[in-house]
Amino acid sequence: MGSKWCLNRALRMGWRGIEPSAGQVRFRGGRGSSLTYKAVLDDEGKPVDDSRLAQLKKSAADNKPEFKPARSIQPSIDESEARDFHIPHYTKVGGWDKTSKHLKELGAKMNSKKEKPDFIVLEGTRLINEALSAGLQPTSIIFSRVKLLKDVNTKDIDKNCEFFHIPYENIKMWSDLKTPTGVMAAFDKSEVENKVRAKSPLPMTLICDQIRTPDNLGATLRVAAAAGVERVILTRQCVDPWSTKVLRSAAGAHFLVPIQENVGWEAMKSVLPAYPHVVIADLASEEINRCSLSDRERKLMELESRGQDEGYTFNQPSDADVSVDLSYLDPELTAQYRQVPVNTSNYANFDLNPGCSHAVVIVGGETEGVSDAAYKLCHEFNGSRLYIPLQNNVNSLNVISATSIVMFRIQQALLASSPGTSTAA
Repeated sequence: MGSKWCLNRALRMGWRGIEPSAGQVRFRGGRGSSLTYKAVLDDEGKPVDDSRLAQLKKSAADNKPEFKPARSIQPSIDESEARDFHIPHYTKVGGWDKTSKHLKELGAKMNSKKEKPDFIVLEGTRLINEALSAGLQPTSIIFSRVKLLKDVNTKDIDKNCEFFHIPYENIKMWSDLKTPTGVMAAFDKSEVENKVRAKSPLPMTLICDQIRTPDNLGATLRVAAAAGVERVILTRQCVDPWSTKVLRSAAGAHFLVPIQENVGWEAMKSVLPAYPHVVIADLASEEINRCSLSDRERKLMELESRGQDEGYTFNQPSDADVSVDLSYLDPELTAQYRQVPVNTSNYANFDLNPGCSHAVVIVGGETEGVSDAAYKLCHEFNGSRLYIPLQNNVNSLNVISATSIVMFRIQQALLASSPGTSTAA
């Protein structure tokens, strides 16, 4: 029957007289049943889930990105010529690839926020080029953009060095800078310690005692390198010289002079040359010489006898290669040496002691100064303390200013005592 017939019958008899056809819904008591849908089959006749949830899952699976492993990239000759700088062979690593072996190794090596006893991490083209100029070779270099390699002397780098293109977000996590430079290099610490040598040194050694501020230690190392020291010795109370803050403040001085760290005062005499002139630069601003020479010698003899009575000797322990003086480990005894006045003079009047050809300068931190053991060492070698006269009611100078004045004055004295020595490299 046509639809026109159904409409006419409905007008005369009402809708209840019309039987529902298949697929329609009859409302009884205000409730109804779902319409019957035909199953959707695939080409093989199997039912297919055509619901909205199944469609969303299929769309997500089709649009899922394909994770590709790290790939090596060898830039073409045309690309190198177009950029006008050397582009080495490098490996591109995705920061999202958590299973990447390279990403895990680089994170453990390059993270400057963690201590790495075997590696030194340099950040920025200036520090990296300073190390390369000293003949050091990095083990790996990471960069966020190829353009950053333009300022790095990549042609001087050995082929054994690995280059990695890393996302900038990963470098931000590994760097301790608020705005990372985007390029970092790792060097073998043992190679740096063994290869660094001063090119034009003077017979002068610097001992850094209780310098705990990274900026002060880095600046002191740079002043020492400029003054011409043979090497720098750090006591156990100093900050780590290879931390990133010290490396940045030193601006490459680590690669100009050798650094010997974690040296105890009990072994200090074993690493120093014979019969040096020991100089204490402890920020003194006035001359302190309160007793006569005879009284000072008498007090020193009493302290030496006390050390012998305590059984302190200069012995050779079985687990070390250097001799140690255990009297330096007695805090009460070393404190008594500090009470004995040291021969103090104006820095402008400094001159080497007769028979001495090597100067040992001891500098301390701004808060604590040099330790009591430094005074004991100075007395044993008949050393001196230099003071810098100040004007305009200024009480003291900071450690960098005082160290610079004292070390360059000693440099002049050494050059005057050896006319054949030159400051030229």
